[in-house]
Amino acid sequence: MTLKDKDAPTEQRFDLQIPAGAHLAANDSGGYDIFQDTGKGFTTLKGTISAPWAKDANGKDVATSYKLEGGTLVQSIDTNSTTAFPVVADPHYTWGIISGTVYFNKSETRKIALGGGLAATIIASIPAGFTTAAGITVAAITTMANIAQSHKKCLKIKSYGKPGEYSGKQGDGYCR
Repeated sequence: MTLKDKDAPTEQRFDLQIPAGAHLAANDSGGYDIFQDTGKGFTTLKGTISAPWAKDANGKDVATSYKLEGGTLVQSIDTNSTTAFPVVADPHYTWGIISGTVYFNKSETRKIALGGGLAATIIASIPAGFTTAAGITVAAITTMANIAQSHKKCLKIKSYGKPGEYSGKQGDGYCR
């Protein structure tokens, strides 16, 4: 969402349309985790609403927060006399099985780049037959995360597994 000037509404409402058996729980980052009842007495993490963010026209962070009102996520943006307009903010969420492109921010890209060795160690413990494909996939993703990080960009992965890089102009401005 974009607040064009000081007269723009500073609260946006997003109808989440969470399916039956799903619920949200606040997480430590300021966002929410989305859980789904499995029907067997357990719940599984199905998605995440990332911590809220907002930036003014000068790239300065603007205070923002979420609250839940029933099935509606409300994002409030706290502008003041020093805020340069327009202000941009956009909730970022993931849900369910990958069905498009997954975008990672710079911190997540760095963690993936650094975690490739650990992933390779875990893959080495998988029974023969699965390790080659898994190893190649992890190597490609880790390599692309390192390349994206060196270019000061972020990692993205298409649903068919092809990793790439992107900048803040893609992924709804999530690369920050």
